[in-house]
Amino acid sequence: MADRRHHLLVAQPVDPSGLKRVRALLPGAEIICRDPLAPGTTLPAAEIADCTIVFADHIPANIDAMRALRWIQLGSAGYQQLNGLGLGAGVRVSNASGVNDVPIAEWCVLMMLSFARGFPDMLRDQRGRTWSRDVRYQAELRGRRVGIFGYGSIGHEVARLSRSLGLEVWALSRRFDPRADRDEVPSGAVAAASLPDRCFSPGELHDFLQHLDFLVIAASLNHDTVGRFGTKELGWLPNSAVVLNPARAHIIDEAALLEALRDGTIAGAALDSHYREPMPQGDPFWSVPNAVVTPHISGSTGSTFFLPRLWELFTRNLDRFLSGDSLLNEVPPQELVNAWNPARRDRGPR
Repeated sequence: MADRRHHLLVAQPVDPSGLKRVRALLPGAEIICRDPLAPGTTLPAAEIADCTIVFADHIPANIDAMRALRWIQLGSAGYQQLNGLGLGAGVRVSNASGVNDVPIAEWCVLMMLSFARGFPDMLRDQRGRTWSRDVRYQAELRGRRVGIFGYGSIGHEVARLSRSLGLEVWALSRRFDPRADRDEVPSGAVAAASLPDRCFSPGELHDFLQHLDFLVIAASLNHDTVGRFGTKELGWLPNSAVVLNPARAHIIDEAALLEALRDGTIAGAALDSHYREPMPQGDPFWSVPNAVVTPHISGSTGSTFFLPRLWELFTRNLDRFLSGDSLLNEVPPQELVNAWNPARRDRGPR
């Protein structure tokens, strides 16, 4: 029997097996599949007026026309793009936390190994046909200390891989969850690490930073974390430390980061999220010699298992939604209010 209660807008790349599972859960329901929406896109009001569920990274800008909307499943872990859009009080939101844990954690390991063994300089030597057996190229990662700022699903996976390579793991978070059960993470992700070797609260940032070899930023961007690392905080790191940011650029103050890299306050940085995207030709971070810049690819739609993981999360949540159960990765309404959007930096919480 056709299910006329629900009307779905899917603005994600389609995983055929995932779409088949959606149709099985909602036989006969109207499902509109579109290419991913750019920010600010409007859709015909008649097309979205009866839409109850949206599966997308960005929702239509004319959200006022979506009078039946009840649930948004994002394809991103971040949700700051919803800040200020005026979601109705009854609209639930869930994000895609967990989908990109594995590739982001692997990117972190790649960057730690690259800095520990001087890999950028090795490539420079190769291009210059220089035979160098510099002691830096023979260093080991084992025995070093990595600090993870934000201990959610990405932080857990960074910790697990780091431990397997013999690093000591410290973490700072508002709360710590020792669960080994990763039922909330799409299949293909791996079991969580146990608690870190040392746990720190937000008020212990100085103690957390001052003995690290690597700092991994794995927190979400909100009004509490924007600009959290400025000149003072970066100065608490040893000058041999390397900062890795696969999260959101604005968690670190831009001017402070440039200054720290240029004057040797820190040894280097690996940056996958940027203050301007795509980075323009004149962006200063292109030419900082002790920075490795990657084009926001640590975890993205091109990751090997991104689509099946994302659609598995959506179908599991769809089943829960239809049953009236709690959603995986449901974002509390207050978190949506506090989400910080760089495009709306002149606006406070709403």
